[in-house]
Amino acid sequence: MEFYGVNITNLIEKYEGKSITEIFPNNKIKNNSMGSFLNIYWKQNLPFNSKISSTRKRLLRNLKTVHQIGEKTESYLKRRGVNNLFDLIGHCGYQKNAMKLINMIKEKNYQLLEKNYYIKDIDLLFCFKLEDLLFLDIESTGLYGSSVFLIGLGYFKNGIFKIKQYFARILDDEIAIFERLKHFFKKFKCFVSYNGKSFDIPVLADRFLYFFDENPMISEDDDPYEQNNTLYHHIDLYHNSRRLWKGKYINYKLSTIEQEVLELKRDDDVPGAYMGHFYEMYSQNPEKYSGLIQACIEHNYNDVKNLPLILDVMLKS
Repeated sequence: MEFYGVNITNLIEKYEGKSITEIFPNNKIKNNSMGSFLNIYWKQNLPFNSKISSTRKRLLRNLKTVHQIGEKTESYLKRRGVNNLFDLIGHCGYQKNAMKLINMIKEKNYQLLEKNYYIKDIDLLFCFKLEDLLFLDIESTGLYGSSVFLIGLGYFKNGIFKIKQYFARILDDEIAIFERLKHFFKKFKCFVSYNGKSFDIPVLADRFLYFFDENPMISEDDDPYEQNNTLYHHIDLYHNSRRLWKGKYINYKLSTIEQEVLELKRDDDVPGAYMGHFYEMYSQNPEKYSGLIQACIEHNYNDVKNLPLILDVMLKS
């Protein structure tokens, strides 16, 4: 059987007749007031060796963060031996603004710092501990307004990278997943995604509003129809990839960055664009098409697992 030019016969035949719990025995059924869903869990020893606190030094060397200092002025100042924000304390023209920034950096006030045009989301990693980061990726049945049937969540605990995948066995499970997310998100302070600012987080916000008429990713003072996330810092590796490796690669899809930067090539991986179609086929005949969902879960797992590896490379670049 071909699906948009991709032969999926082997996927179907290999797992036909098996349930998802048989294919992934590392699972638990999670229950809450809204229903139940399947939680597939993993543990990984990932080679994450970077110190996220190192971004503080990089930020202190960025003189452009001070008001009225641009590219040319920064070059001029550095030629005269001004190498970081502390060196500007003795400069009558920039002393006041430099001190404001230094104080915000000392206080780790990322909410104010991220408003600075010359400060990128990744520059503020020093404000967090590794355990504060939540790496996430979702699979949905379509674009905005569609259901989320699978969400992958990765985080570090005691040096081990753990991944939880919340899977809706039927679409009625989706509300139970979002009920769990309301509480699970509270354990973290920063999201890390790949193009999540444009897709994953807006979709999650839309589903929260659909189910509960509230969005736990914003404060009570925020307009839920104007903003989708104000409580969590968000590092989007897609935009950082485009900025860091500008003009180096043919495109900046996650699969391209995995191959070019991590030197990883997925075997028999199916495109993310097919996930919604696969779930629809599975919903109609779970016994026959369990192999298609196996491919979705494996795809999502790899998406989440590779996010900290890419971040690690970026911090060393």
